[in-house]
Amino acid sequence: MLPGRDVFLAICFRSEKIGLLIMLTVAFATRNRAEQLAIVMEAFAGLVSPPGGWKLVVADNGSTDGTQALLKQYRERLPLETLFEPRAGKNTALNRAIASFEGDLVVLTDDDVLPEPDWLLRLEAAAEAHPEASLFGGTILPSWPEALPPWLDEAAVDFGMLFALVSRQSGPCDFRVIFGPNMAVRRTVFARGHRFDESIGPDGKNPRSAMGSETEFNRRLADAGHRAYFVADARVRHIIRPEQFEETWILNRAFRNGLGTARTNPPALTRGTPITAGQSWQLLARVTVFRLAARAAARLPPSSSRLRLMFKDRWFAGLAEGMRLRALELEAATRGSRSGTTGPTLPAPTPGGLGRS
Repeated sequence: MLPGRDVFLAICFRSEKIGLLIMLTVAFATRNRAEQLAIVMEAFAGLVSPPGGWKLVVADNGSTDGTQALLKQYRERLPLETLFEPRAGKNTALNRAIASFEGDLVVLTDDDVLPEPDWLLRLEAAAEAHPEASLFGGTILPSWPEALPPWLDEAAVDFGMLFALVSRQSGPCDFRVIFGPNMAVRRTVFARGHRFDESIGPDGKNPRSAMGSETEFNRRLADAGHRAYFVADARVRHIIRPEQFEETWILNRAFRNGLGTARTNPPALTRGTPITAGQSWQLLARVTVFRLAARAAARLPPSSSRLRLMFKDRWFAGLAEGMRLRALELEAATRGSRSGTTGPTLPAPTPGGLGRS
């Protein structure tokens, strides 16, 4: 039986008014974190569904623990689709998941995130209210495992970089304040050819892989003219693991961030004439100064000042290594183009003419 005229008009009016109120997709990659993933999946099971419905795509990136068995337990409780991508790399797994995206909005997150129950409602409402934006970010708060050690504070290192924490007012924003644990992208971006750069980000094998995969992706969107909007009331909590309070982990992250900065940011960061493999004398001078300062600081008791010096030492070391690798890749690409052969290259242009990969 067809609905009455009044009901039909009400449905049409509501559909026109809400516009984007249709299914959306949430996606993340995971690898060998079954114990933690159980907590995360419980949080997802508590989400309020948007009126248009949603689906959750989990890309298992070659897990060898109980991840697959755990995910099976949630097929009755969540609109879940699981994929298995054996090739190591978070971005490799996410690119595999793109074919499963549905709806107008794709919400991207991580396997160590606890969303607030209204998370999807807030992101969807922002996408509806701001059709000028293609990229959305939300608040990321910490879920600390214990009290912070006294030497670890934001006077020593930015917690946004260290733990992907961010909190700010709603409104148009720079792409650099949108982090992987809480971001959303209109699906048309992927339909037009954008993909994640598989040479950046965690790969499950190399503990010194370059950081910054989401920043690199967001930079390409910004370069192509896409606008970003921050949604302050779309909140998640980022699970901070105990080992992330260890100095070794923190300094390794500093190196990885410097490495990623060289690969994702313009080389204007290191202005000057290269004297060896993409490294200018200005950069090498900073590397030397902070190396000497860090060696002296290492003899001191733990403190915020000591961590700041040692962090900068590792960051500049990563930046120098990244610039060296970037120069070698460019050189190999140039040789390959001249000889007609292929070799290691920097990311190629994105299909669809919307920027660089």
